[in-house]
This record gives sequence, structure tokens and C-alpha cells, in this order.
Amino acid sequence: MNFILVCTILSHLVAANNARQFRVTDQVYLDIIKEDKPIGRIVIGLFGDLAPKAAKNFKILATKGIKGKSYKGTSFIRVIKRFMIQGGDVVTNDGRGSISIYGRTFEDENLDTEHSAAGFVSMANNGKDTNGCQFLITTKPTPWLDNLHSVVGKVVDGQKVVHMIEQTPTDMEDRPEVPIFIADCGLLPTEPYYISDDPYDLWGWIKASAVPLTMSFSILGFFHWMIKKMEI
Repeated sequence: MNFILVCTILSHLVAANNARQFRVTDQVYLDIIKEDKPIGRIVIGLFGDLAPKAAKNFKILATKGIKGKSYKGTSFIRVIKRFMIQGGDVVTNDGRGSISIYGRTFEDENLDTEHSAAGFVSMANNGKDTNGCQFLITTKPTPWLDNLHSVVGKVVDGQKVVHMIEQTPTDMEDRPEVPIFIADCGLLPTEPYYISDDPYDLWGWIKASAVPLTMSFSILGFFHWMIKKMEI
């Protein structure tokens, strides 16, 4: 049993060492109301280096808006369990509208980033280079979105709120049967920092704790010593 535990820890360390790192340049918050009750806040870290146009567009829509139209007051208009939630239509609030700071639509970027975990935030579109204001948040790995949707960021806090939205009953067109909308939104001041696509990123925790990378061999040696002490 102890051997299995140690092997599990080691496997997490090895896997986490291969986790991808993303630089968060800005943080945006979305305060959510469902059935007239606040259910929490979603905080999104924007990838301003990987998707500069999409990140800037998202940031503007979450703050001052475009011609008075912002994410505040908009609904989540599409919810699919074990897939994603979609919102952000500041034009018609029903999934048909599109607008951006660059015009009605703008081109794709950051198509190389994989939707490898829950919490990735991507631009919703109607095909190549048709990004506007609408976005989606994944609730599980969704590889079928790879190379088709521009990843603009990732949820850094409040993924449980995303899953609360995900569990909402829907009609035959995946529209929520109860109102779910963004009551407030804005920018949270932050210095740039890095996040991982691995929710159990032990390696990221080690690096964040300022342990030198050369200590990896010491860590492996420590677990080797533990195994010997267990007399396996």
C-alpha cells in the first residue's frame, strides 16, 4: 500500500513536470446570478501574450464596453453538460450577436493551445476568423475544440461556479430553463504570473515555492529513501 502511495506521488511529479505553463497578464471577474440569487464569482486569467487581440477585446468588454455594451447584464445562453457554458452576447443577448473593438469580427489567434482541462476560456465563433464578443468556458477536456477556437484565458478561481451553471436544466436547444446572467464584471489588478493546465500541478507548486530545479533529484532521492525504509 505504501509503495503504491509513493509511486502515485512520483507519477504526479513526473506528469506535472510536463504541464504547460501560461502567463496571465490580466484578471477579469464575472459575478454570476442564477434564478435571482448570487452564486459566486468567476475569475479569468487572460493570456495577453498568446492572444493579445482577443485578450484586449475581452478586457474592454468586461469593463467600459463597446458603445455602451459590456458583459454586465448578459446571459449564459447555451449550457451543455460535460462540455461547456457559453455567454457574452452583448448585442442581442441570445447567441446571434457579434461585436468587437476591431469591428463585427476579428481573426483567430492562439489556436495552438489545447483545451486539455476544464476552465479554458475560448472565443465562440461561426467558423474561421469570426470571433466577436461571445465566449465559452470548458467544463472538461474538449480536444474537439483544438485548432478551431482561440483560447483567450483560463479560469483561475470560481470553477465551481462554472459547474453550478453547467448543472442547470436546459431545453432541447441547450438554453438554460432559468435565467443566469453576469450581474457585474470588471478588472482585478494583478502583476503577471504563471498558471498550469494541470489542476494537480505539484511541480508548479514546488517552483512557486522557490525550490531550485536542481532539487528535483533530491526529491527523487528522498522518495527512494522512503521506499527503502518501508522495506519493500
